[in-house]
Amino acid sequence: MNQTAEPNILYQEANPYGSLTAYLEDDGRTVYLYLQAEESPDFAIKSVWICNRIDAPKTRTDLDLRSGLAPFLTEEEVTDPKGQPEFDPKEIHFIWSEEGNGVSLFYKEELIAYLPPWSGIKGFHGYSKFAKMDTITAYPLGNTEYGVIPDRINQDRNFWEYRSTKGVWKNIQESRLAYLEYVFGKHDKYWSADGGKYPQLGIVRFAPKNMPGVYVYSTVGMSAQNLPSVELYRKDYENYARIELVCAVKVSDEDRSESWVPHQIGEIIRYPWVIGKWFGHGHSVAMSRRDPEALYLSFSSLVIREIGKEEGFPELADLKSERGNPIKFLAMIPVSEEERVFIEEKGAEEFFSLLDSTQSKWIHNPERQSTI
Repeated sequence: MNQTAEPNILYQEANPYGSLTAYLEDDGRTVYLYLQAEESPDFAIKSVWICNRIDAPKTRTDLDLRSGLAPFLTEEEVTDPKGQPEFDPKEIHFIWSEEGNGVSLFYKEELIAYLPPWSGIKGFHGYSKFAKMDTITAYPLGNTEYGVIPDRINQDRNFWEYRSTKGVWKNIQESRLAYLEYVFGKHDKYWSADGGKYPQLGIVRFAPKNMPGVYVYSTVGMSAQNLPSVELYRKDYENYARIELVCAVKVSDEDRSESWVPHQIGEIIRYPWVIGKWFGHGHSVAMSRRDPEALYLSFSSLVIREIGKEEGFPELADLKSERGNPIKFLAMIPVSEEERVFIEEKGAEEFFSLLDSTQSKWIHNPERQSTI
């Protein structure tokens, strides 16, 4: 049996969002694909066994698992008991999931392994071409050309090829703006909100003529890619994975909304892809900016509410993504700490019911009093 070598990183790459890094490591006994976070402290490192570099032993003992070394698979667990030859780093490449939280490994243009977004759940790691059965650190990849996994990876490949095409961001930007302007009228301000990083994002402001004394701020571009992690909570995740955020505020003659609203949106607009979490109906986000117009309450959080087709909401329910999936517009409503605790204990729907009895369904009134 070969001796353990100093672990060697054969290939390393960050996802397009700059939030996760995948690397392929060979320690002389095994090769593993790892995925780790750059900024999210809650993200536990994920891994999947790729292959053995040694001839597969017939058994694996508890001592092997407690050794601190990456576990090898046994003879009965692998498709070929012979140790695999060393990978040539020049022949390795990754394809990232659209959400940036999963990665597939190709070697010499062949799909070798897949570390999916659901890696790490209930002890599951990922899929490898060299796994013969479900094991402690890898499941069989199966057919590498046809089936659910190859189809999904091809969809990811097509997404990244599309997003790298010249002029795509301009088309995305113009389509979102055109839709918003159809609803709210011409925008009067626009800010770039991506800091020169992927994905391209913007914030736009409207002063609708039919809504005097109200400014509507909306994100532009969040819906151009799926939110991460939605599929871990919803089977029909494609109906919830594309969103834009909206914050509508009543303004006074002095109007200080611009001093906090676009800054607040700008601070959370990349949050899903940086942290790997999604925005959805009933979620809440801490506010880092103070509303200077607040009169009775100190607003500390934003509760998220889906803008539906019911009376009292703007008509923002018909926009589709470039792939034809629905885009949901989510209103961000500032709430006090007391109200946030109420939402946590009683649920968002009960809070929204109380809010609707005295306030707008989606427009923030800085002079409102507590709803509870």
